[in-house]
Amino acid sequence: MPEDEIDLLLVSAELRLKAAQQLLETGFGDDAISRAYYSMYFAATAMFLAKDIRVKTHRGLVARFGREFVETGLIEAHFGRILNIAEELRSEADYSIIRQISGEEAAAVLDDAERFLARANDVIVGVSHG
Repeated sequence: MPEDEIDLLLVSAELRLKAAQQLLETGFGDDAISRAYYSMYFAATAMFLAKDIRVKTHRGLVARFGREFVETGLIEAHFGRILNIAEELRSEADYSIIRQISGEEAAAVLDDAERFLARANDVIVGVSHG
């Protein structure tokens, strides 16, 4: 297991979460959602790597997350939903010129990302020692 790469992914997840918090505080909700999603993306990628799995696309990561972690009972189902919703909102935030994402939606995604990152750390420890 490439523990150094897992550690780097978790550091990247933490940094993106901090950036998301600063962006939200300064009124950039769309960009905050994007950074929060990438925090979850890097955390999920680290989880996959702990199982020696590499996923190539965002949609692939979200879909396979359910199979590898939720369906096997390694993580609660709501974390799969959190990841899916964040990916969808990130896509809207990054590419839509019509959709206005509210500050409340952005704050909720950041709260979810914080919980996701904490839970990912627990899962990685369990997979690494299980």
